[in-house]
This record gives sequence, structure tokens and C-alpha cells, in this order.
Amino acid sequence: MRRKTPAFEISRLCGQYLTAIFYGFITYYAFPDTWHADSFLSSIVRCCTTIAVGLGTQLVGTLGPRQCSLIWPLLGAVFGMICLAGGNYSSPSFNLPALLSSLVFELKIQWNSEYFYNITVSKPTAHQSLTSSKQIKRKRSHILKRCLIYGLGAIVFSTIFNLAIYQNLEVHVNGRRIKIKDSIDDFFKSKEFLLLRQRLAMVARQVWAFYFQYGFKETWRYIWRTLDLESEKQAFEVLNISRTASQKEIESQCRTLSRQWHPDRYRDSEQKHNAEITFMNIQQACDCLSYERKRRQLIKTRKVSDSN
Repeated sequence: MRRKTPAFEISRLCGQYLTAIFYGFITYYAFPDTWHADSFLSSIVRCCTTIAVGLGTQLVGTLGPRQCSLIWPLLGAVFGMICLAGGNYSSPSFNLPALLSSLVFELKIQWNSEYFYNITVSKPTAHQSLTSSKQIKRKRSHILKRCLIYGLGAIVFSTIFNLAIYQNLEVHVNGRRIKIKDSIDDFFKSKEFLLLRQRLAMVARQVWAFYFQYGFKETWRYIWRTLDLESEKQAFEVLNISRTASQKEIESQCRTLSRQWHPDRYRDSEQKHNAEITFMNIQQACDCLSYERKRRQLIKTRKVSDSN
């Protein structure tokens, strides 16, 4: 016969305490530094970290046949944060809120009757045959509910964790330590990214127009050719020119083949269709070679400027 309330477990208490501290820290550091300096925004940060401490306690404490209302660990975390409000700390501390949240949780812990119900009905007897279908549905509903809760929790946790990394992780760039968020901002403002964005926008417009004209099958083939790692090699083959050709020779060949295979020159429907596909391949090859040459020239120019 089981106890009226679950027994106290020091190992679980330590797990609740450490998890609550971890949740509090990653939530605190997920916010920008400017929020911590502002009085109003810092109060929002404190509220969020308090909730995170309570959720960390609840997550570990309710593993298995134990349950407790989320209100109690939150109250413990709130009381701990109030005790720390008068102090002057150079860095955040969640030791007291996490400890009080875990202790209050242990005081209010109860058995999860639904957990034992599911164990009981998992092996129905002959007398339960009439209600077995309802019991199975209830058990499945309980499992789906828990999976949904843990799934949402995992999404929220990963989001907060990634935000904390984004706001605080530092990298070395040219001998300087800068935060990764500043490095990402510099990347999005770089010429290489702007050139890449221009290229992707052009490809997206081409794919969209190609889809409306030729359908999904031909569009998939077009995308596959675009993403092919040997697209530059195939571009030279499509244009039937040497890989050592100059930019002027490439542009001249592009103009010649474009005039030769322009769909308006053909009257027959089948020939016109083949010409349209060939014309698109020629345009894609010309765009590919033009982009690659510009990218290499940009990289070469940047290396020269960096060396100077």
C-alpha cells in the first residue's frame, strides 16, 4: 500500500534546484543587455526569470507519479526573488528562488491518481471488457496530452536557449572578441551576403515564372540543376565554350545562343517548347557564370584590400 503523499527524495530535490537555476540563468541571458539597464524592462526580465525558475522546478518534480500545482513552485520562486530584490548584485543569482521553489513544491506534492489509473487499466480484466475501449481512449488522450506539453516545453526551452547563446556568445574575428549577434549583423550587411541575396531573389523569380509556365515536374528539374554542385561546369557545357574563356567571350556566346534559341523564332508547337527549355538553360548558364565571376572578383578584391 502506498503512502498518502510521495516520500521526500533528496536526489529529486537537487535535480529540481539545479534545473530551476539553469532555467533562470538562460532566461535572464536571453534578453538584450539594454533590457537589464532599463527599470521597466528589467522588471519584465525578473518576471520571466521567476516563471522560468518555477517551470524548472515543476518539470523535474512531476516526473513519474507525482503532481503539484504550478502555483506553489511559482510562489516559492516569487518569494525568493522578493528576498533578493533589496540586494545589490553584480550578477544575477537564482539560488534562493530555486531553493524555495523546490522546498514549497516538496511540501505540496501529491500522488498523480491518473497515473495509477492508467497503470490499472493497462491490463483490463474480463469484467472490464465493456469499458475497455473508453479506457484505452482515455489513456491515449492522456499520453497525447503529456506529449503535447513536453513538445511545447521543448520548443520554448530551445528558443530561450538559442536566444541566450545569440545574446552572449563571443567569437574571435581578426583578433577581436565580439558577440555573435554583432558578427551576424555584420554578415547580413556584407557585400557577399547582399550579392547572395540578389542571386537567390533572381533564382526565386525564375523558379516562380518557370513553375507557372511548365508545371511542377520541369520546375523540380530546374531547381535540381540550380543547386547542382557542378553547375558551373555544366554551364560551360551548355554554352559550348572553354573554361578559360574570358568574360567578353562568355557574354558574346550568351547573346548568340539566346538569339538562336529564342522561342519567338519557332512556329511549330513542339519546336517552340524545346526552344523554350533550351533558352531557359542558356539563360541559367549565363547567370551562373556571371555570378561566379562576380563573386570571385569580389573575394579577390577583398583579399587585396585586407593585405594592404
